[in-house]
Amino acid sequence: MLTVVKEAGAKRIAIVGIAKHAGKTTVLNDLLAQAEQEGVKVSIQSIGVDGERMDAIMGVPKPEVVVPAGALVASSAQMLTEGTAELVLEEATGIDSPLGEVYIARVKRSGTVILAGIRQMQHVKDVLARFDAKGVDLHLVDGAFDRMIAASPDVTDGVILVTGAVAGRSVDQVVRQTAEWLWRFRLPRANEEWECRLLDLAEQYGRPVAGGPSCAPAVLAQTSSLTGHLCLDANWPQDAQALCIPGAVTDRVLAQMEGMPRGFSLLVPDATHVFVTAKAWRSYVRRGHRLLIGKETRVLAIAVNPHSIAGYDLPREALVERIREVAGELPVMDVKAGIGGDARARLPSSG
Repeated sequence: MLTVVKEAGAKRIAIVGIAKHAGKTTVLNDLLAQAEQEGVKVSIQSIGVDGERMDAIMGVPKPEVVVPAGALVASSAQMLTEGTAELVLEEATGIDSPLGEVYIARVKRSGTVILAGIRQMQHVKDVLARFDAKGVDLHLVDGAFDRMIAASPDVTDGVILVTGAVAGRSVDQVVRQTAEWLWRFRLPRANEEWECRLLDLAEQYGRPVAGGPSCAPAVLAQTSSLTGHLCLDANWPQDAQALCIPGAVTDRVLAQMEGMPRGFSLLVPDATHVFVTAKAWRSYVRRGHRLLIGKETRVLAIAVNPHSIAGYDLPREALVERIREVAGELPVMDVKAGIGGDARARLPSSG
């Protein structure tokens, strides 16, 4: 997996699972082990909590995060004392969390760590900047499955997508779920000048902006589809052919736009703003509408985990081969079994 990352020229890597317990920690540990062997100075942080020994909801064991000597970690004060790694505190970040202030620590002796305290995009950016100042070669950001912050192109420059048996009881179900996630990352980019203008204004004002090639852009009075039908906004321009949403596009937003003239476009800053179901998406596109992104999220590889934390396994080679069918040119790997890439670390297969 590290070879794929290096060949892509990526330095800030998000590890994102398509479901909870997809296998992110296994991939993270594999990258950390390879970085140690190749002398790559690495940093690690997590959005949410990672590295705990037991799942807080299911009560089953989880793989721990194993960090090599020389690595830099960011975690809350309370969690930094919970692992087996010997750590040396380097600096406080000023980021507060329910588990205490987040600190940056250097690993003096390898062992396990628990990562916590990073909750917002700005937190991730601030910590990455501090890591950069310390000469880190490779940044690893563990992203919570229900929050897409880590995959934002404003934060990281490459994504490893982790899928597996936890997403379905059959190979077909897992493949279908994985394909839907890949669709999100493969949305076409907005390239017309007027489309880019809408994206810029939406970012500037933090509100939806409607417009088109033949009408001036208008910043809507409403900030969300939850407060009312966006098309009925007092500022909605009569000839609008597109709407840019600076926040999340949900099924509710798609439903509100279905009645617009054929060819209507929704624009979002990037794929991490898209939270729609396949059913709602199919209904939207059947009307000839489009969903465009401002910035591309670069997926570098797909990691496959045939084991589910619920206690069942899917056929390993069949799952990898079927995922390859929807992955296109993306490398598809099972890092535990060594299928599709160099899996030097033999680690637990769920996380």
